[in-house]
Amino acid sequence: MLSAKGPQMRAFTQRIAAFSTQVQIDPTPIVFVGKGTTPRQNSLLGPNDSQYPFQGDVAFAHKPLSLRQQVENAKIERVMEDTEHNLINLLANTNIEVDRAHLAQLKEEAMEEIQANAADVEIELTAIEAPKLLKKEMKFLFPQMETQKMSNVTVFNLTQKTEFDMKAWSEAMEEEREKLTASFIMSANAICSTLHRFGYWADFIDPSSGRPYMGDYTNHTLFETNDAYKQMGFKIEDLGCCKVLQHVCWGSKAFVGTIFTDAPLDGSAVRDILKKVTQEIDE
Repeated sequence: MLSAKGPQMRAFTQRIAAFSTQVQIDPTPIVFVGKGTTPRQNSLLGPNDSQYPFQGDVAFAHKPLSLRQQVENAKIERVMEDTEHNLINLLANTNIEVDRAHLAQLKEEAMEEIQANAADVEIELTAIEAPKLLKKEMKFLFPQMETQKMSNVTVFNLTQKTEFDMKAWSEAMEEEREKLTASFIMSANAICSTLHRFGYWADFIDPSSGRPYMGDYTNHTLFETNDAYKQMGFKIEDLGCCKVLQHVCWGSKAFVGTIFTDAPLDGSAVRDILKKVTQEIDE
């Protein structure tokens, strides 16, 4: 198991979001501009335009074609080709500048939203190979996933330390849980985006529903009181009326969210994400 602890969830969310939104310029798309044609009704069904009374949209010519007209048409064609070429270059050059400015604006807006909404709490991020019990759950959570990929799955558990005890319900506890859920979803989205950029599959469980956030809908659910969490370093306390997850250091003052990926546990992608927990903010 790989583990990292950090003092601030807000700072981690900001760092991982910045890591997942690094600017990547894709090849400039080529746009072809051509002359459009106006569709007409099938002539076999009868003419629909009095100017073309014969089948196949044929009509009498009202004046003979001349060499001058052909020359003028040729000039028009050259002008259109030159205009088309210039338009393509203009669109191509403008597209790059617009994309860069747009990405920078989106990144700035995302950072502002993260700073405003992320819970500022102590966190722990662990990465572990999926235990046997969890692999059994994965067959139902991710039915579209290939069986052979399930043999090597890494699980991230992002735990946030809570102010209120999770085994004693109150309105304040419920409000805190909702805020922590939002913080986890933002961070999990950023982590999955990072793993996707590296070419790996990744998804996470929505704590509010127990279902995969990105994958296909399924009736199967996974909550933090599942016995599989016992194989990942947590304890499950049975209170009779309900079960509560216990963290090894924070007890029941803990909120955990789970992320799945086929990235190898000892790979650079997993290690880079773990480093973001304790890394100083220098972006």
